[in-house]
Amino acid sequence: MTSSSYQIIVRNLSQTTQYFYLFQKQAAFPSLTNPSVLASSLGCQSVGNYTSSGAQINFGLDRQVYAGALSTTQSAPPSQLIALIALDANTRSIVTKTTAARSITLTTASGSPDNCTSLSLDPLGLSVPAYQSGIPTGAFAMNVPTYTPLPTPELYCGVAALNDDESIILSSFVAPAPNAVLSCVPEQVFFVKTGYQPAGAIVPYDETNAARCDFTTGYASFTVTYNANGTFLVTGGP
Repeated sequence: MTSSSYQIIVRNLSQTTQYFYLFQKQAAFPSLTNPSVLASSLGCQSVGNYTSSGAQINFGLDRQVYAGALSTTQSAPPSQLIALIALDANTRSIVTKTTAARSITLTTASGSPDNCTSLSLDPLGLSVPAYQSGIPTGAFAMNVPTYTPLPTPELYCGVAALNDDESIILSSFVAPAPNAVLSCVPEQVFFVKTGYQPAGAIVPYDETNAARCDFTTGYASFTVTYNANGTFLVTGGP
């Protein structure tokens, strides 16, 4: 682990192999009224009993905050996009998605941090961040151009994370309003839960029966122990 990263170690004390997945605390989007905020799994692994095997899961997280965007299109040629197969009872269609991310600085009470990026749609991209006034303290912002939202949203924006393979995952995100400034207040707080939710999968946002790892308290690492009775114990480290 480097000084620029956070770490969450997960140990399983139950007698059965368990899957554990990781997700981030829901971000606030003060520029939107009653937004529907989505969450993604940032990682998922299975592990056996720690006492008998000595095995544990290590989730590594970047301290850097990233702004991210994702665009999806149905029935488009795969081209250089990531192709996902979507199936239902009557159809088989290809859903493609493109993603973009930029490291960004949150607004502070003073100074002129690079707190805002501009979104372009054709092709999808985010500009090099620059300072923009009027962004709330603790937030970053994204200038969203004019576009036509469809019945099913095709554009999402919010907090991003970079996976081990450098793929981009939107951690906490919304369908933005067109021709507007989207502000986002992320928190470096993460949760571990049991269950199989592969990285990038949209998950129900639920903090109950989860291990809370709050890096805003100054800790750089947490050890999460899953007990035999199904409860979690969380211990912070330097």
